[in-house]
Amino acid sequence: MSVNNLPATTTNIPTDPLGKLKDIHLPDPVSWWPLALGWWVLLLLMLMIIALGIYFYIRSQQQTRQEIIVEQALQHFDTLQTQSLSNKTLIIELSALLRRTAISLYGREKIANLAGKNWLLFLNQYGSTKAFTEGVGQVFADQPYRPEVNYHRQALLGLTHDWLKKQLLHSLEKEERKKHDA
Repeated sequence: MSVNNLPATTTNIPTDPLGKLKDIHLPDPVSWWPLALGWWVLLLLMLMIIALGIYFYIRSQQQTRQEIIVEQALQHFDTLQTQSLSNKTLIIELSALLRRTAISLYGREKIANLAGKNWLLFLNQYGSTKAFTEGVGQVFADQPYRPEVNYHRQALLGLTHDWLKKQLLHSLEKEERKKHDA
């Protein structure tokens, strides 16, 4: 059989075979909201890291501030020690130095109203000593206000210097404790 002798068959072949295809439908774009659980966890973790960073920064600034206060007080103390001041002037200056340092470190509310025995008890407590209430430091209670003062100059200078140094050590120990706790 030849190709010409084949029976003619009618086929329904459309002229455009792609005409019956439907267009591709893309899915809706993925929304960024609501966030998946992993993003919430990551966001919470980042907020905690930022909060801890701010906390440690503020704490280090406070510690540095306390150290600067005490170091400036020690420098002022050294200046007072080298000057040839009268006994009355020296005790007034030392008393003012201790009070300014205490106010700067522990706050005006706590220190400003302390006087006499209470002031000496505070100095004892924060100096880890009893020399303010039982020793040469008793002169800080009333002698700055007397016309004539009598005290052992070197012992009072030593006591004042030791109290200031203990404030520096106290701030450094506090920093070390916080490092161990963290």
